[in-house]
Amino acid sequence: MEVVWSRGSATVADVAEVLAGKNGSAYTTILTLMRILRVKGYLTCRKDGRAHVYTPRVNRETAARKAVRHVLAKFFAGSPGELVLSFLRDEEITPDQLDELKRKILQSKERGE
Repeated sequence: MEVVWSRGSATVADVAEVLAGKNGSAYTTILTLMRILRVKGYLTCRKDGRAHVYTPRVNRETAARKAVRHVLAKFFAGSPGELVLSFLRDEEITPDQLDELKRKILQSKERGE
């Protein structure tokens, strides 16, 4: 998705070329993932000659929200608090990062979110 978002649209070959140096994903693997993303509504696809050109249907923020909802439902019984506690237990968070989280929580409470 990052490649498609950054380019605006991309073919499977475009994505494979960008990812070749990062994780060595095979063309067929990328093709399968992009087809799944299309079926799930994250990408659209149009034919351009022999190539299929994929374009994002959702922006990063929408995709992130969907992913977080899925993780909450699948692993944390829908509890955002449990997700945060799990993250705090398992990740190294600096005091500055913790202060920033506290500030954002307080801002959210003030806005009534």
